[in-house]
Amino acid sequence: MINVLKKYWFLILIILIIVNVFGFHLLGESLGISDALEHLESDEVIKNLKRKDFFYTVFIDFFLIIDFWIILFVPYLVIRNIVGKIKCK
Repeated sequence: MINVLKKYWFLILIILIIVNVFGFHLLGESLGISDALEHLESDEVIKNLKRKDFFYTVFIDFFLIIDFWIILFVPYLVIRNIVGKIKCK
C-alpha cells in the first residue's frame, strides 16, 4: 500500500478533495431537508424527505470516517519514516 501511495499520491489527493467537496454539498442539502421537514404537512413528502435525509447522513458519516482515517494514517506514515531513518543511522 505504501508503494501505491508513493506512486499515485497526487491523484489520491485530488480524489479526496473531490469527495470532501461532495460531502460538504450533501451536508448543505441535508440542512435544507431538515428545514423543509419542519414546514411540511404531507405524509408522503415527509417520508420521501426523511429517506433522502437518512441517505445523506450515511454518506456524510462515511466521508467523516475517511477523513479521520486519513488524519490518523498520515502521522503514522511520517512517524514510521522517521523511526526507519533513525534505525538506519
